[in-house]
Amino acid sequence: MRRLQPVAWSKGVFLSPQHLQAQDHFVEDSLRFIVEATSFRFWGFRLLQVDATAITEGSLNLLQASGFFPDGLAFDLANADMPPQSRSLDDCFEDKKHSCVFYFAIPESRSAGINIGQRGSGLSTRFYPELQMLRDENSTGIEKPVSLARKNLKILAEGESLEGSLVLPFARVLRTEAGQYQLDREFIAPMIDANASESLTSILRSLVEVMISLSGRLAGVRRQRNQSLADFSASDVANFWLLYTINTHLPVLHQLLQAPQVHPETVYMHLLTLAGALTTFSKRVLPQDLPKYDHMRQGRCFLALEAILVELLNTVIPSRFLALPLRQLRDSVYVADIDVEEDTLKNSRFYLAIASELPTAELIARTTTLVKACSATHLETLIRQALPGVALTHVPSPPQEIPVKLSFEYFSLDRAGAAWDTIQRARNIGVYVPGEIANPRLELILLPPVGTKPRG
Repeated sequence: MRRLQPVAWSKGVFLSPQHLQAQDHFVEDSLRFIVEATSFRFWGFRLLQVDATAITEGSLNLLQASGFFPDGLAFDLANADMPPQSRSLDDCFEDKKHSCVFYFAIPESRSAGINIGQRGSGLSTRFYPELQMLRDENSTGIEKPVSLARKNLKILAEGESLEGSLVLPFARVLRTEAGQYQLDREFIAPMIDANASESLTSILRSLVEVMISLSGRLAGVRRQRNQSLADFSASDVANFWLLYTINTHLPVLHQLLQAPQVHPETVYMHLLTLAGALTTFSKRVLPQDLPKYDHMRQGRCFLALEAILVELLNTVIPSRFLALPLRQLRDSVYVADIDVEEDTLKNSRFYLAIASELPTAELIARTTTLVKACSATHLETLIRQALPGVALTHVPSPPQEIPVKLSFEYFSLDRAGAAWDTIQRARNIGVYVPGEIANPRLELILLPPVGTKPRG
């Protein structure tokens, strides 16, 4: 029951404990009402640290914990409250029990009962009195004893009665077949700051890293219209929307990862929005099937959503081409291994992309007359004996499947003749680019027939 009625103070009122208690309840319930009405799930841990070393020794201790119980009661073990008594794990595990959840607990507030009781009285009260010497801050500084209400904090184990207590699950302990105890790293307590949970931070960081990598890969297959504008063809529509989806959500998630404090629900809603958008590219996952946020069981919902996002992000729309960068073996000689399946090698169209500091017309003319291509193993013989290599034909408008890059010119390779046969047998290619073509950049592109995709 909420107590939102203030005490009717008036002249001559005989002051009693009930007056002050009623005023305290009015202030506390009013603040709680405001917080509940203006924020979602304000309760949980702001800071949490379990002694992992003590667990291996058979004891459960809380090193640090701060936050709010579901009724708004604040706690801070590091600076204000005494830590609860540690628990012996042997007493909490039955013979065949392999895991146990532990709860940070305090007795509920009784609106019509006793909330402060002496220790050892047999009553499980919310507080117990503790005398402290307090100094008068405004006069002589004389100390006097004041009875303060110390929180009756406890650690309860799964299977024990939780009735009459406010609880926050904070750890799951596992027992191995060898009888050793260890902390379950997949368990996530209800947090109000995602940065306070190593597990939540790790989930967000790994997803951001995957998105950065995928964004770079998708951006690399865009055609270039000019120095500042990318171009997409009709066949690139799916890649365009996937890249758009990732680039729309990536800055927000990256910002959340860098934020000094962020509520887990905020992180979850942004991840959920990303997952919903990515279901556009999936036949298996439906947006209405995505897991809902569960503040009390954050580990369950975050891990389930992470698994779905990893699956969706890994379902990349395949490219219709295969790009093989040519590495410089020595001056004027560039080579690449063609590590693809036999049918891909036989049936694909091959294109050589080349860029240089030369003017376009001069680059085209010199490439078709001076550049030689055959297998890397036969290139020296080809150069020494001045034999012709694979014929190169300039392609002013490359196929739409190829991501055209600015300043590059594209040449098709004639898949016939002795030089081409050496490439097929050796499954590699060597390209000779003489010094007349300064600072060349080379790339070999394979384009399989329509209806197939490159398989390496």
